[in-house]
Amino acid sequence: MTVNSDTKPVTTQGVNRVPTTRALAGDPVQSAGAGSRAGELGLAQDRVMLEWARERPDDGFVIGVVLRLRGQRPAPGHLAALVTARLEQVPVLAEHLDGPVREERWRPADGFDAASHVHVLDGVTDPLRGAEVLANQPLRDDRPRWGLWLADAGRDDAYLLAYRAHHAAQDGAAVAHTISRLFDARVPGPACAESFKAADRQWATAPPRKQSRLLATADVPVEALRSISRASGASLNDIYLAALAGALRAWLPRAERDQPVPVRVPFNLRLRQDRQDRGNRCGLMRILLPVEERGAGRRLARIVEQTGNWPRDRTRKVMDNMPHHLFWKNFSISLSPEDALGSATLLGVHTPLAVGGAPVTAGLALPPLLGGHLFSSVLFLYGTRAAFSVTARARHQHVCDLPHLWERELAELATATRP
Repeated sequence: MTVNSDTKPVTTQGVNRVPTTRALAGDPVQSAGAGSRAGELGLAQDRVMLEWARERPDDGFVIGVVLRLRGQRPAPGHLAALVTARLEQVPVLAEHLDGPVREERWRPADGFDAASHVHVLDGVTDPLRGAEVLANQPLRDDRPRWGLWLADAGRDDAYLLAYRAHHAAQDGAAVAHTISRLFDARVPGPACAESFKAADRQWATAPPRKQSRLLATADVPVEALRSISRASGASLNDIYLAALAGALRAWLPRAERDQPVPVRVPFNLRLRQDRQDRGNRCGLMRILLPVEERGAGRRLARIVEQTGNWPRDRTRKVMDNMPHHLFWKNFSISLSPEDALGSATLLGVHTPLAVGGAPVTAGLALPPLLGGHLFSSVLFLYGTRAAFSVTARARHQHVCDLPHLWERELAELATATRP
């Protein structure tokens, strides 16, 4: 497989394909003490993520969602008023993770102003290109690390709305929780719009190209996955991963299809009584995608064999008591190119969403890109649609082939599991 002239061909050589025993993989090492709790469950994971981001500023540490709405684009002040009205349900939006390295804590942000987090992105009319530009907008670190962006969708009766947050502030589950609370169509929004600072409009510009990430997507009916689930007994996540295995089999050079390919799959560790809106609370299971299997049905069966038990309780206990140096070591290993080719996340929002009466008609996730992974993918479920999105560094344009290969493999799975 060829890539840009300044890069080497894609290869899985050097990727350790033998399952390993690592804390973030859900098969944790034993810790020596409880030095990382600092009075807040999950804080150690947030600290490590923030420290990693400081040491590797060229990585893509921002995760988010782009929503497509039917209606007139609202004034930015309306979004600021909406955030202010719903802060009680998502208090993380007014909180800041800050302090000396390894001593950061969550604190209320001084002089929090929701308007300073709302931005308008003009000049982009193609929705897919708009989503990619939105994915590359910077987040400032002198305030709570999140933002809302308004952009056109190429037609007068639709617009795009992006919510994005730094991964040290929120993981995928927290992002899904936040947009469910902010844009819940069942809850009346504020009637008036507050003032909007014109200076912030000028800040929302695309970053330098050297820091950009590509974004490619495919959109299918959720029913396409559910019909396979009913026929096979596999979960939607299993089907997503099996289709990714098939896509990678078609995408990788022939010489790289003889062994399974490892990816990291996040799984939520939160309990019902935990904070749902803040920080990171996830394990990272290492799944071996069976790209060497010729049949789609067999690839699905091999995935199901691996996902029968997510070790949530065990992983929670170890992560809550792991010293910083072990946490850092295991985190670094799990994000290395020797450990996995990429990551694969499933997110779902089951709440009907709207802004000022304008309904959300579709959405897609903006995956983060951490460490040495070649790509990161997310399957985002909303309403009747499932959007597969993948990101990589801009020089790896060949990764853009994965979405249509994933969609094609989903059709093969439907055929293979049909009664």
